[in-house]
Amino acid sequence: MSCSVSWLVIFTLMLDVVSTSDMYSSVAELEQLYVKEQQVGQRLEHFLLLIKQQTEAIDHYLTELREIRSANLDSRAVISNPINAFHMMRRLTISWQTVKTALETQVNVTEIVEDVLNISKSFPNDEDLSGAAFSLAQLQGAYRLNVSQLASGNVQMSDRISFASLRGLNARDCLFIGKHAFNKGFYDQAVDWISTASEVAQSESNQSATVAEIKPFLSTAICVHDDVLEKKGPLGENWRTNPQPFKRRVKTVSGGNQSKQQRIADAKNNARRLATDKSPVWEETEIFFRLCRGEQSRPTRLTSRLKCRHISHTQPYFIVRPLKLEEHSLVPYIAVFHDFMSDAETELFKSLAIENLERSAHGSKRSARQGVTSDKRTSKQSWVQDGSHHVIDKITKRISDSVGLNSQPSNVGSEHYQVANYGIGGRYTPHCDHGVLFQSRGQPTEFDLMRGDRILTFMTYLDDVEEGGATVFTQAGVAVKPKKGMSVFWWNLMSDLSGDTSTRHGGCPVLHGSKWICNKWFHSGEQFLKRPCGKEPKSRISHPGGDAVNG
Repeated sequence: MSCSVSWLVIFTLMLDVVSTSDMYSSVAELEQLYVKEQQVGQRLEHFLLLIKQQTEAIDHYLTELREIRSANLDSRAVISNPINAFHMMRRLTISWQTVKTALETQVNVTEIVEDVLNISKSFPNDEDLSGAAFSLAQLQGAYRLNVSQLASGNVQMSDRISFASLRGLNARDCLFIGKHAFNKGFYDQAVDWISTASEVAQSESNQSATVAEIKPFLSTAICVHDDVLEKKGPLGENWRTNPQPFKRRVKTVSGGNQSKQQRIADAKNNARRLATDKSPVWEETEIFFRLCRGEQSRPTRLTSRLKCRHISHTQPYFIVRPLKLEEHSLVPYIAVFHDFMSDAETELFKSLAIENLERSAHGSKRSARQGVTSDKRTSKQSWVQDGSHHVIDKITKRISDSVGLNSQPSNVGSEHYQVANYGIGGRYTPHCDHGVLFQSRGQPTEFDLMRGDRILTFMTYLDDVEEGGATVFTQAGVAVKPKKGMSVFWWNLMSDLSGDTSTRHGGCPVLHGSKWICNKWFHSGEQFLKRPCGKEPKSRISHPGGDAVNG
């Protein structure tokens, strides 16, 4: 059976878009967008009263806004739900175009209309909507959510954990999301979403899309899914299918593919398998999502020696206010300080960062020094400098005293604070924090060599996250759930300052809520008196006050 080329072309034409806009990548920015939308809604209500004439387009648009307002929820409660966020992106792209047309055709443009159109200049575009759609598809796949439940407006993790949206998804919404999943190579999810679109279409009283319209897309998605499964196997770096075909018996694959299928089956069946330096991307990704779902169990031999204790010996200040340390891993050393920042301190970081948020970039072998933006990292960030506020300076000293490292000179001993906010399904795929000296094609500068590599990461959660958003370590098997004011830290370098690849970590997709973090990276150059080289070149650094450990 061969797939229809014409329908493949339609998929490609509709979805092959490189996202240059990224409004969906920050919940904080979506909250601001929500406020602007409500302002527009209020002005449109007044506009309808003034002109004494309702157009069908504006009334249809306002019906959904009235429904949202009637729920009496604040912006955070609404936008934290990924389906609500998707609806807002759709309203402000597709639905808004009809409203805008109606406004622009008025003979006498009133002050209200001009105000509304002026506010709408900051509304999202089609690329933002595409990003929101794919983020929703990624969430569904990452946490294995039931697509039919999502379509009904229910984000359900388990029998005990669920989040109801203000309204469900219609058939065209499901079809739209399915197309984006298809175009990104998530063929299993594409079939699920498009199948659900067909089911929803049959029950809709006012059909947003007909079954006849959906059927060809579903046939093509199933056909391509089965073709990819037969020729490539069920999982790869740029594609994913179900283990079994939908419509036909897949021939036995030969050679390397057969070996790959066996390895995939082993990885899925072995709940304790962790990533290694030799793990391909697709295998580490599976382990990453398994940790995100809480399915990974660590052997007792790795957890039995972990301890919780108060730390007071690093500085006299901590005798009065001891640090609350909880170990998550000894090799590599990963631990958290509970209640490290107060609510006021976390809110200060957010207030200083929120006005200057920009799309987060990540390292790439093909990129310049500033990095690239992609679906691998969906967040927005800002830099809060040491010295920008007296409280920030106190926190910097507290961090420095806690880990026994030198943070000065500013941006040499340690970098300024990177504050990040994650958007719809916001995540960061597994990576290492070290290696910053060699992330570009050019040679390191003299400043880079003097400052050295990132020896330690100190990350603080600035907000609670209702569900999702954990920080997971794919080789250590550790998952740290966000908690406001809690800090997690780990050593990125060995005692000889070579990189420790066992610290590979990632940020799980945010299922519900808003995730804020701030990172403080210490560099090795200024630590020669604080952290002298160990006796063994490849020994790992432990917590201040402890010895280096081998392994």
